[in-house]
Amino acid sequence: MDCTNCKAECCKHVAIEIDKPENISDFENIKWYVSHKNIKVWVNDEDEWHVEFMTPCEHLGEDYRCKIYDRRPEICKDYGMDDFCVNDDEDSEEKIIFNTIEDVENHIKNDF
Repeated sequence: MDCTNCKAECCKHVAIEIDKPENISDFENIKWYVSHKNIKVWVNDEDEWHVEFMTPCEHLGEDYRCKIYDRRPEICKDYGMDDFCVNDDEDSEEKIIFNTIEDVENHIKNDF
C-alpha cells in the first residue's frame, strides 16, 4: 500500500463491528443507527456487520497528516499495510450498505 498521495480516508470515519441481526426486531437498532446523520451500517463479504460514523479525527491536519503522530492512539499505530484501504483499486469491502430506514426495510422484505 502506497500512502504517499493519501488523503487520509481511513482517518475520516470510525467503523465498529456489531452483532448480526438474528430476527426482525434486531433490525430496529439498525434503523435507529441510520436515522442519524453521517452514519451507515454495512456488511462485508465475511458477513461481519459494522456501524460506521463518518466523522474525521480531530487530529487530522489540512495536509492530511496526523497532528499528534508521535503520541497517536495504539489503534492508529496498528493500522497498517495489511488493512483494507478505501483508496485501493480493489472492490469495496462493503457488500451490503444501509444508509436509510428504507434500505433496512427493503433488505428485510427482500433478503431476510
